[in-house]
Formats: sequence, C-alpha cells, structure tokens
Amino acid sequence: MNLTMYMFSFAMGCVIGSFLNVCIYRLPREMSIVLPPSHCPFCGQPLAWYDNVPILSFLCLGGKCRHCGVIISGRYALVELLTGLLFVAIVWRAYSSGSFAAAQAGVGLIVASALVAASFIDIERQIIPDEITYPGAAAGCLAGLVFPQIHAAGDPLLAIVSQSLPPHVYGLAASVLGAAAGAGFIYLTGLAGKALFRKEAMGLGDVKLMALIGAFLGWRVALLSIFIGCIFGAVIGLSIMIAARKRDTRIPFGPYLSLGAISVMLFEPQVLGAINWWQKLVTSGFAGG
Repeated sequence: MNLTMYMFSFAMGCVIGSFLNVCIYRLPREMSIVLPPSHCPFCGQPLAWYDNVPILSFLCLGGKCRHCGVIISGRYALVELLTGLLFVAIVWRAYSSGSFAAAQAGVGLIVASALVAASFIDIERQIIPDEITYPGAAAGCLAGLVFPQIHAAGDPLLAIVSQSLPPHVYGLAASVLGAAAGAGFIYLTGLAGKALFRKEAMGLGDVKLMALIGAFLGWRVALLSIFIGCIFGAVIGLSIMIAARKRDTRIPFGPYLSLGAISVMLFEPQVLGAINWWQKLVTSGFAGG
C-alpha cells in the first residue's frame, strides 16, 4: 500500500470528522444535522468554505471565529485529527493480511465514526443519543446480512446451525448474536453494580452502544471490548479521580467502551496475546507460591 492511499484516508477521515463535529454539537441539542449550514455557535454567522477546512482553518484562525472573535473549542480540531488517524489505522489493518479486506475496512470506518461521535457526546453531556445507537445496531445487522465475511466462519455459539445456514443468514445471525451478547452483558453488569453500590452503575446508552459494537464486530469482540474498556476505565478513571481529589467524580463509561472496541478492532491478536501472557504469568505465580 502506497503513501497516497494513506494520505487520502487521512484526508477523508478529517472530512468525516468535521461532519462528526456537527453531530456532536447538534444531536444532544435535538437540532438538525443538515440545516442550517455550518455556522459559528456564538454569533450565528455562516462559515465560508475556507473557514471550514478541517484542522487547517482552525489553525489559521487561531481557534477563533473570524466574525466575533470568540474562542472556539479545540475539540473541533481534535475530533478531525483523531478521525483522520483512525481512518489511516483501519485502512492499514485491512491490508495487514496481504490483500485488502474491503468489507472489514468499511465496517471499521463506520464503527470508528459512530464511536467517536458517541464518545465526545458522552463526555460533554453524559448521554449517548439513540440517533447513533439504534440506526448503528440496525446497520450492523444489515452489514452482517449483506457482507457475511465480516464475521469469522465457524462461530462456536452458532456451530450447531452454521452448517445448514446460507452464508448471508449466518452473517445476520452472527450480528444479532453479537448485538444481544454485547448489550446483554453490559446490562447485567449494570444491574449487578446497582445492587452492589445502590446507585446507577451503567446507563442504557452504554447498553445500546454495545449492541452497535456487537452487531458490527461480533460477540467475541464485543465481550473483549468490555473487558479492555474496564481496564482503560479503571486506570484512566482512577487517575482523573486522584487528580481531581474527589471520590464522586462522574466518569461516563461510553468512551472507555469505545476505546476498548477500537483497540480490539485494530489489534485483536496483540490484545489476546497480552491476555494470554498475563494469564500464564499469574498462573505460574500461584504455582510458584
């Protein structure tokens, strides 16, 4: 794969990131993501095309509105940069087998875009809009039906019926199973946390987000994403609480689930290898003791 393809992927990711910024601002405020066109959220002035170029416009304007001079959040440039880098990483991953896995790449780009939007909304507003999760989970099931190759063949939970299922029906079944496993596990975890700590431990937005992840990526990746997300949440969350010197600092879990899903999506063999290494280390430690 040549440098031109990576540069194109980065540029496309930045453009998609610019659209995601619109979604991040407007969806939780129940505004249309189509109309009105991009404008300054403070003075309402429409943005000219040269003020709407991803990353570059933000840098050229010094992070301020050209019309009113109010400082614009750096989140806009961050989302564009992050989405661009994720697009490059996903395209790179699709080429890692030696041939380009187009369906897996397409799924990865869709999932990454949805998770970026959901995460930043969750960070800002502590909600994950249904406009992202419901259509996302449905699209994941549709993707499994149309492109069954996005799911590995021979799923052990579908082994009984997999031999008799046509490929497209198998793909749909794998997506539905993934959505149910991801949503069901995180929902039960939330119930257990609520019973243990006597307060809400998991929002329904997280449940729906895991349905989206599972529908696209399958039940194994969904459950592994939850596990990795919990590790990220424990480490980062504890660091934030220590820095803030507060025990009751509210930390939305959606971004950690998203980080876990993206990590597994890009580096599943390495993640599984690290888990196996840790398991062997712990086992040998107990045996030695």
